[in-house]
Amino acid sequence: MEPKSPGSISEVFSEQNFMGRLEVLSDEELVTRSRDGSGQYFGALVDRHTTVVYRVARSITGSHEEAEDVVQETFLRAFKNLDKFDASKSAFKTWLLTIARNQSINIISSLKRKTLKFFGDRDKGEAELEFSSNPLSQEPQDAETMLSIKQQFQLMEKALNKLPERQRTALLLKSQENLSYDEIASVMDVSVSSVESLIFRARKKIIGLVER
Repeated sequence: MEPKSPGSISEVFSEQNFMGRLEVLSDEELVTRSRDGSGQYFGALVDRHTTVVYRVARSITGSHEEAEDVVQETFLRAFKNLDKFDASKSAFKTWLLTIARNQSINIISSLKRKTLKFFGDRDKGEAELEFSSNPLSQEPQDAETMLSIKQQFQLMEKALNKLPERQRTALLLKSQENLSYDEIASVMDVSVSSVESLIFRARKKIIGLVER
């Protein structure tokens, strides 16, 4: 293999330095520079927030494929509406998750309409949504421990499945994404007291279901 020329090495270091600068920029700084038409800066926002957008979308839609569609549509809409983002009113992450939640609900509503039309079913009751939690982070020490953890995991998953979408979303945003009550209220377009009530009822319901 031929050694790289000094010019190529210089380009590599230049690219590394640029990527390093992107990492230290805040979301708001990246948004400002993205508005000038730089795809690299918006790409940094996509890399930074894809995981959290996917988790929120998956918790609502219950589908990996639908969640991936939501992720793509969320960032597309965010890019097209960057001029509407106001850093004085909310954090970029909060604004982005609001878009993600709305897109997820739109997909669920569309799927429900298609299902009702296909089966001729006029009952528009809430459909049970699947929920996928994060994998367990530690390896069990033996088969008995593995079985116990798996059973607990399944119980928790079933309990989460039975939560209404609003309760499940509020709980996810608090427990997994560590958003404040104010941020969750902004994402869900409800009052802070409503968020507190949703999370309280979600926790109470899960405890009741798991302890049965």
